[in-house]
Amino acid sequence: MKKWYKAITKTIKSIFRDDLQLHFLWSYGLTTIGIYYTPMIFAGIILTILKEALDLWSKGNWSWDDFWFGFAGWILGILVVASV
Repeated sequence: MKKWYKAITKTIKSIFRDDLQLHFLWSYGLTTIGIYYTPMIFAGIILTILKEALDLWSKGNWSWDDFWFGFAGWILGILVVASV
């Protein structure tokens, strides 16, 4: 059972890396603040795009993985805000 658990964990961690989870949670968290302050609904996607633009400028590459996970966090955040 322990080997199976470690294998599953390794697979999941390789697909959903910690840095991608951070982009998702950052975007989701900022967007859900829109429950209390409506303009924050757009903060998740704006900061995701801004962060990737700064990476493009400083490192010379745009990470689509980071962008899509941030976008997914923003969409989920909008769904949460809309349901409240």
